[in-house]
Amino acid sequence: MKFKDPNRSGHFACINNSVVRTMKLTIIILTTFLMQVSAAGLAQNIYFVKKNASLKELFTEIKKQTGYNVFWQEGKVDDGLKINASFNAVPLTEVLQAVLRPAALEFRIVNQTIVVKQKDESFLDRISFYIGAIDVEGKIVDAETGKAIPKVTITLKGSTRSVVANENGSFRFSGLPDDAVLVFSSIGYVSQTVAARPSMEVKMSPAAQTLEDVVVSTGYQTLKQSTATGAYTVITAKDIESTPSINLLERLEGKVPGVLFDIRNNKIEIRGVSSYPNQTARYQPLVVIDGFPSSNQDLATLASGLVEGSLTYRNQPANSGNAVISTFNPADIESITFLKDAAATAIWGARAANGVIVITTKRGQAGRSDINFSATLSTAAPGNFSNLTSMNSAQYIELEQEMVNKNLVSDPVAALISSPANGWRSQPVSEAEEWMFKAKRNPAYAAQADSALRVLSGRSNIDQLRDNLLQRAVTQQYNLSFSGGGGNSSYYVSGNYTKDQPVYRSNSGEQYSVLSNLTNNFLNNKLSLTTGLNYNYSKSQVNGAALQAFGTGPFGLAPYSMLLDENGNKIYRGIAFTTQVSDSLTRVRGLMPWTYNAIDELNYGNTINTTNSLRFTAALNGKITSWLNLNVSGQLQKSWQDSRQLQNQDSYYARNLINEGTNTANQATSGSIYGFPKGGIYSTANFERENYSLRSQLDAKKDFGKDHHIEVVAGTEIRQERSRSVEQDMYGYNEDLGTFANVNTSRNGSLAGYYTTIYGQRKTLPTPPAQLPKNTRRYLSYYSTGSYAFEQKYFATASVRFDDINVLGASRKARATPLWSAGLRWDLKKEDLLQSIKWMDQLSIRSSYGTAGNPPGTAANVSTVQLSIPDSYSQLPVTTIGAAANPDLNWEITKMFNIGMDAAFLSNRLLLTMDIYTKRTKDILMSLPINSAYGLSSLQYNAGSLSGRGVELSLTGHIVRSKDWGWSANFNAAYNTNTVTESRFPNIMTNVGGASGLTVGLPTDNFFVYRWAGLDNKGQGQIYAADGSIISSTNNTIVAQDLIAAGRTTAPYNGGFSNTVSYKNLSLSARATFYLGHKFIYQGITADQYPTNGSISGLMGTSRDLANRWRQPGDEAFTNVPGLAGVNINTVNRYINSDLNVRDAGQIRLQQISLNYRVPKGVFKRTPFIKGINVGATVSNVGLIWVANKEGVDPNYQMTTSFLNLPPTRNYVVNLSLSL
Repeated sequence: MKFKDPNRSGHFACINNSVVRTMKLTIIILTTFLMQVSAAGLAQNIYFVKKNASLKELFTEIKKQTGYNVFWQEGKVDDGLKINASFNAVPLTEVLQAVLRPAALEFRIVNQTIVVKQKDESFLDRISFYIGAIDVEGKIVDAETGKAIPKVTITLKGSTRSVVANENGSFRFSGLPDDAVLVFSSIGYVSQTVAARPSMEVKMSPAAQTLEDVVVSTGYQTLKQSTATGAYTVITAKDIESTPSINLLERLEGKVPGVLFDIRNNKIEIRGVSSYPNQTARYQPLVVIDGFPSSNQDLATLASGLVEGSLTYRNQPANSGNAVISTFNPADIESITFLKDAAATAIWGARAANGVIVITTKRGQAGRSDINFSATLSTAAPGNFSNLTSMNSAQYIELEQEMVNKNLVSDPVAALISSPANGWRSQPVSEAEEWMFKAKRNPAYAAQADSALRVLSGRSNIDQLRDNLLQRAVTQQYNLSFSGGGGNSSYYVSGNYTKDQPVYRSNSGEQYSVLSNLTNNFLNNKLSLTTGLNYNYSKSQVNGAALQAFGTGPFGLAPYSMLLDENGNKIYRGIAFTTQVSDSLTRVRGLMPWTYNAIDELNYGNTINTTNSLRFTAALNGKITSWLNLNVSGQLQKSWQDSRQLQNQDSYYARNLINEGTNTANQATSGSIYGFPKGGIYSTANFERENYSLRSQLDAKKDFGKDHHIEVVAGTEIRQERSRSVEQDMYGYNEDLGTFANVNTSRNGSLAGYYTTIYGQRKTLPTPPAQLPKNTRRYLSYYSTGSYAFEQKYFATASVRFDDINVLGASRKARATPLWSAGLRWDLKKEDLLQSIKWMDQLSIRSSYGTAGNPPGTAANVSTVQLSIPDSYSQLPVTTIGAAANPDLNWEITKMFNIGMDAAFLSNRLLLTMDIYTKRTKDILMSLPINSAYGLSSLQYNAGSLSGRGVELSLTGHIVRSKDWGWSANFNAAYNTNTVTESRFPNIMTNVGGASGLTVGLPTDNFFVYRWAGLDNKGQGQIYAADGSIISSTNNTIVAQDLIAAGRTTAPYNGGFSNTVSYKNLSLSARATFYLGHKFIYQGITADQYPTNGSISGLMGTSRDLANRWRQPGDEAFTNVPGLAGVNINTVNRYINSDLNVRDAGQIRLQQISLNYRVPKGVFKRTPFIKGINVGATVSNVGLIWVANKEGVDPNYQMTTSFLNLPPTRNYVVNLSLSL
């Protein structure tokens, strides 16, 4: 018999017979005196958490932590047997029993030596082999994936006889009784009891996950959720993969209680807000990846164009047609942990007042190698035009006729006739209005005009718009990863390619990313080095031509305005002038073409955004003693963003500016003079960001006696963030040569730098930026967190963090403040009173209290000045006060209290988590008015406070777990409200239709509306005053008391629910979300759809509500939609923002239906290198199940008078994953 010691390399040499006899005798003695084993030794606790670990690894760890030697019988004990070790302060004997019993092994301990051997067979076991017996052969596979399960222990029920399946899941059991019953057991799977048959295939289902299995990552440490006092939600890789989308927010929506995902505006809210809404950046959660804050705090971005010369990512609707750029590759994510309360977030200090999102990327596992490939293809049609609530051509022409009859539109031809010198500059009118004016000028054309208008009334441009400006949205994702490892190292390397083609033509996005995570162990696992390298490249193209065509104003198209004629030729129309005048200026004065067609513009004016980002992390962990570790880690992040916009010379934007600045007075002798350089306009914006973090941390874990366990983490870190940006505009750009004009943009009192426009006005080129902004911010932090466990059922935690920030001119007291938390947990199930309740698997309560905060930020403690362009006459630099001093500024401090419960019932089939919390923030920064004698109108003060409260509930059920059938469901719900408790000064006027202006006693997202009193006999709006009297549209005296609170804009009640039903290898799942308790204003019309200045040019809005407008006295009896004639801005705004248009925004939305099939292993028996194949199909954006408002208006897409706000159509996804 050979024995092995895991702490020596290689096998023992054969031992001579005398030694063997001696060791056998020793085993007998050990068995006889088992009860005399040292109690102190047996009471030692083991800490070992690792998935897919081998027995040998466990034995090695036991040796390190206890000093006990472990011996086992070679050939009869499989030291490569894989286990999912999750032992956190578990007594040594319990660890051995939990691991060895399922493998039909037993152990003995004496004098700090552990001997592991196969269980002895009983007499019945030994003779059964010789009695009329059967031989059984079979294979064990995973019931969900179809993959073979290696190292499963097969035991003959009622005996100690057992065998272990090999690496391929195959087994052979000989000499069994013909009525034998076999028990199949393996860690991580539900045991199966099956009658023996000569040939068997056994399917084992994965065991339901319990809190004991859930590992929480805070970014500084990992801990089991079953011992945590804080409020956490963990989203696993499996949860993320269940929603195939390139937008990570879509994968998470409805899965995390208490977290709102605003996908259209790319925002996340954890447990409401902790500051006032006008401080936008102050209520975004902190995003952490692999232990360090990410330089990009968005989980996904929407590509955008250059805005006023600066590179920016705007909050745009998800269906704006711009490409989605993923910040993280979803396939690389192992888990996402949401930290919600003070006990969870306080360790992150100044940036964690609004919660923390901790992303952990995948790493390789020692002892195995995997190659995984996945491909996803999704497609969606453009928005459904039948959902438009807009007027048809006949209705819109009728509106235009009223505009013409009431002189709300000017006749450009009549203006040219009456004033040839200036009339040519008149704004163009639509094709229908041209016929109306032609008949108005000369009644002889009336019949011809009527005939033409009838043709236009029956015309629709929808098909041309769809065919020429839109396309099917198509998204492709491809992922390839390699992972594995040996005894001292592991690796995970992946590559991703994503291509996104949105619905608007000439818009696109693509992305490449590479991730490499490596782990290496040295000095017998006493020293480990982990590294991570992530590179991401993205490129997007943005073009706004299609967006403009679907909008209002000069580039918008009336319902009958076509892009192509009946022969397929492009139809050009005037934008600045009528088409006739535009053509004349080109033909007579030699100007560039001055007409417009949206199809041409798809080739011009493109903005190209490229981003390169690099993230490198490294951590060196050393084991100082068996209970003390030192960890030194750091991260370097760099990103380069480049935005380039070329308005080609042929683009309308460039042509318009060039023509405006062209002087043709002496064209015959000296040619045209181009005041605005002829050529393209090339604009660039570059943004570079770099930050680094360095951290040194001590981790201590130690047992004191049998019942006491302490863990302490203490560390310090420094962090620096640096950014700079450069902007540049080049005029007269030649794309082929790469040259541009050298222009003078100075304004020194002379005519230099100015040019005369075609209108006779003097104008200058835009002034280039006068600054190259550079920003640097440094942080120094000290932190510590500790936990104490008594009898593994009473837990206490505490943490403290001290952040110091380089705020200009601030004292250390104002810059830095300690943030702390404390928590308790009681595992009631482990009490004697509850252990007898068999249907209850777990019951624990927890509570925490602590603080978080925001530093003053940009509000300065000393006055700062800002440089700008030189003075026009003196040419000396100009400085202005950038930020006025307030030396009394302090941090915003948020105090949070949380109490929660975790429970599991019916063999962990039902899991329940509930939390109740309160949040109170004081000293919120507000901009308040000051005496104008100081030269300023306002100054930042710590003047506000708010309070919040909420409830969260998560319920998971594994309802059916049988051999072939499975049914699991999840339901989560949350309630949250945030109320203003102090805002220093009462509001003199309150906003309508949006944020409340922070009214004490009301939620931060409350909004006010007018009380509608109907139209008067002139079609103008009226509202009620507070005393019940009527206020006309010409009365501008409104006080806050005249308004009423309408409700909240954010859903106080929200959540999601999902169901998955499986049969053998086929599974069907559905996911829905709900949002309840909030309101919205239905905007059937908008202000830009009315001639509020007495006239209007370009396309008016085509809202169907306008068809029901007031037209003549008496109409006010049956309509509330204001009329066109004499309308003023008060009428339109008060109608839109009145209680008449407030709707309930409650909704239940079906987000996704998925069907997945795991190909049985038997299909590819001849290709053993294939471990598994999975194919799936998904439909997302399925639609509304229920909506609260009686009109059936979708609250998320209620402005459906324009294509821009149509709900997205259903997205169809097919995916394939392959494991090798």
